[in-house]
Amino acid sequence: MKSEVHRYLELLERRLATLRMLAADLDESRSAYVTLDLRAMHQHTAHQENLCTEIRVLDTELQGLRGQITGLAATGEISLKLSDLEAQLDPASARQLHLLLGGLKAIQADVRRLSRVHSELLRRSRRSVNVLLNFLAHYSGTYPVPATRFKGTPFVSMGK
Repeated sequence: MKSEVHRYLELLERRLATLRMLAADLDESRSAYVTLDLRAMHQHTAHQENLCTEIRVLDTELQGLRGQITGLAATGEISLKLSDLEAQLDPASARQLHLLLGGLKAIQADVRRLSRVHSELLRRSRRSVNVLLNFLAHYSGTYPVPATRFKGTPFVSMGK
């Protein structure tokens, strides 16, 4: 039982750390979208995708381990509820579980908030890009391409 519970605590710690990294990256990525820095946008998006994949893997592992712990609960070895499980652990592990669950709850709320802000930022960025595309589509033929002299430098006549 102890090895499963300690593995469960380790996975919760990794999930908490990954969620913190995701929250930090969501927060940092705002400046890339505000300045329309495409390279930074792609880097942040790729990093966020990797973090989300890692969270999904951790969730799968946690669910499988929870099933093993539940199987032990069915045999009467441990209790199914986390609060009862906390009571059956040694004080240090119980405190660690309590802190991890509190931290997970807080960071999940923070990631949820940051995701909403990020999606709103994406929506507004899409609107800005659409305005620029419409502008370019309607006014691209208005001005002719400047005549070029040798090696691509535009020819400018200043009244000479």
